[in-house]
Amino acid sequence: MNEQIYTLLNEIDNQPDSYEIPQVSDLEMKKWKKQFSSRRVSRRSRKKYVAAAAIVCILGGSLLFPPAQFIAYAGMKTVTYNLSQLLGIQKDLSPYRTMVGKSISKDGYTVTLNDVVLDENILYISDTFTLPQKNENFLEQGGTLADVNVFINGKMVSWGASGGTEQADDYNLVSSRRMSLDSIDASQNLDIELHYSMGGKSIGSFSFTATGKDLMASTYTVSLDTTITLPDKTAIRFYKYSSNAMGQRIYFKTSTPDTVPAYHILLKGEDNLGNPVEFSIRTIHTGIGCMEVDTLENGYVSDDAQTLTLTPYIAKMPQESGQMSNDYQPAGDSFTVTVK
Repeated sequence: MNEQIYTLLNEIDNQPDSYEIPQVSDLEMKKWKKQFSSRRVSRRSRKKYVAAAAIVCILGGSLLFPPAQFIAYAGMKTVTYNLSQLLGIQKDLSPYRTMVGKSISKDGYTVTLNDVVLDENILYISDTFTLPQKNENFLEQGGTLADVNVFINGKMVSWGASGGTEQADDYNLVSSRRMSLDSIDASQNLDIELHYSMGGKSIGSFSFTATGKDLMASTYTVSLDTTITLPDKTAIRFYKYSSNAMGQRIYFKTSTPDTVPAYHILLKGEDNLGNPVEFSIRTIHTGIGCMEVDTLENGYVSDDAQTLTLTPYIAKMPQESGQMSNDYQPAGDSFTVTVK
């Protein structure tokens, strides 16, 4: 597949169904390879509005899809800085959170790092961006937010990001970020640095120690061995299911690690209680794909469920128009996943 960037912009309470293809220069492409981040927003009302955007990128062998669970900030009476609420997670994340509460400032802008959760090769971040001057329309006017890169032991390990942002008041914007990381040993105590920048200029960095040991210990995993073959002969092997307080995921490997598959994949079915379940792709990087349960339609997998019966469906990725097809076709036999 040609290297292209697909940008998906959608309001929280709408099902995303189209991708806009922007034209980018070689210089812009290099910047995108370093960091993908939320940029544009949609206003809901004068005082309370939802600001959420997601970026879908295809760069060589990597792909980043938007979150399958957006948060309806507009329904909240007060703005939350808590990751579990920002991510729409009902589970108690307090045993797994690292509270930071530190701030960095430059040129009048301040970033406060609220808390983080390390979940295998994903770092969830909650931060607050404070403006130097009052501006109740900062996001709507296309204001630039801070970018962040993740370093562990002095090496940059983040390769993609997605998330959402809300303007809490005339000065403060609250963001939740999902940072995709290279393979790390999250069971260890890791020295993590978050480098924030805006417009290519450094704001500063946060340094702290975090571990995913406790979350990993509470993570249920089961091996899978189901393979489907795409029309272009690319083999997709689903090899692992995992579930913890952050949600449910299914992982797969492709037979073409240097390129992104030309087809989008869904796993649709139901649990043994008859509840509908759907998984969609979140990321593909160097031939390893991660699918997450789609909570927009059906919610998380029920705690009472024991098995899932899932069927693979595929649809051709857009080549030119940017319009994602909804014409999903079955691509293999149903298979069963034991979730308890």
